[in-house]
Amino acid sequence: MKHNILTFILLTISLTISAASFKVKVRNPGQFAQTHLPVVLKLDNYNKIHPTQREKLAVYVNGRQISSQLDDLNGDRIPDELVFQLDLKAGESRKVSIKTVSDKRRKSFKPGVYADLIVKEKDGSHRFVTEVSSTKNDMYNALHHHGVAFESELMAYRIYFDNKSTIDIYGKRTPQLEIAQTGWYPTDEQLKAGFGDDILLVSGWVGVGTVKGWNGKKAIHIEKFDKRTQRIVALGNVRTIVECEVKGWEYEGKKTDLRVRYTLYAGQRHAICEVTASNDIAKLATGVQQIGGGALFKSSTLTGSWGNHYPQPDTLKYKKETAGLGVFMPIEYKPENVVAGVDNLLLFPVKKGEAVRFYLTASWAREENNTFMKASDYFDFLKVWSISLNEAVLE
Repeated sequence: MKHNILTFILLTISLTISAASFKVKVRNPGQFAQTHLPVVLKLDNYNKIHPTQREKLAVYVNGRQISSQLDDLNGDRIPDELVFQLDLKAGESRKVSIKTVSDKRRKSFKPGVYADLIVKEKDGSHRFVTEVSSTKNDMYNALHHHGVAFESELMAYRIYFDNKSTIDIYGKRTPQLEIAQTGWYPTDEQLKAGFGDDILLVSGWVGVGTVKGWNGKKAIHIEKFDKRTQRIVALGNVRTIVECEVKGWEYEGKKTDLRVRYTLYAGQRHAICEVTASNDIAKLATGVQQIGGGALFKSSTLTGSWGNHYPQPDTLKYKKETAGLGVFMPIEYKPENVVAGVDNLLLFPVKKGEAVRFYLTASWAREENNTFMKASDYFDFLKVWSISLNEAVLE
């Protein structure tokens, strides 16, 4: 009798796991149509899916499997989130089926994002890693392209692994993934073939969306710390997540752990930034730098810049490039606009353990589909962009 009961229990569990599936209704709550709208399912909220079966999940729309991605964000080797993207009109809803599938039935899809973190070895070779740390400010020249790089088909970003932690940009003439081929530094042959390039000289400024300290007069670097880390948290077809973490930062009279996480989705040029800290912080700074003395857009939640300047110190080899930068922070995070030198900043507080979210974006005048001819065109785009940053609603 006990044997029969045990067999029944095991059979029931097996059937529950193998037949796991459910449906969700996704809605675009905004007033604008959205292409590549991210949909994120936190799998702990769906107990129909046994944790051991999460890696088998696939997404179907109208009976057709679409590109999706499973991410383990806490390092326990079990996926925490299932992400995919939909094109939805303003206010439109769509039913989506989530099913477990065998490896044979899982389709392959072209990646829409890429990221790498590369250590330069003494023999000149490159070693690809997902995490690197240091207790000193000594990794800038030890890493290829000086830190983690990540891209969609529309724009690429890199974050310097040094006290500046500045975010730099790489523009695309044609929508495509390029960093694996160019290594951020395209050859003359690649440039002639239509590849993009580094288009911004960031120096010690805020670049676009860099998180820095504030001393009451200007943005300051993260200089006194116990340990600095960069890591690639997730990379798949749909999104990449990279993270910069500083342990023991001496700031505002105490030691604080600061984590800044950047998420970039396929088909999108903007990145989502989330800032968390181990202590309350009165003021941090982010924003955009002025480009070659160009125009600035200033408001309490949105900063922008548009200008023309040399992207490299070598003004003989490189021509001036025209670019636009933007950072938007929702009013709920209490941002304050300040212009300090060439930095057009948003100052903001952080509460211990509570994430502050903002968005950064960039454009290049030489993109094949560029429609921005002057600063006012770009700033009009930023205004619309800032109110179109909706998240999908699950019903």
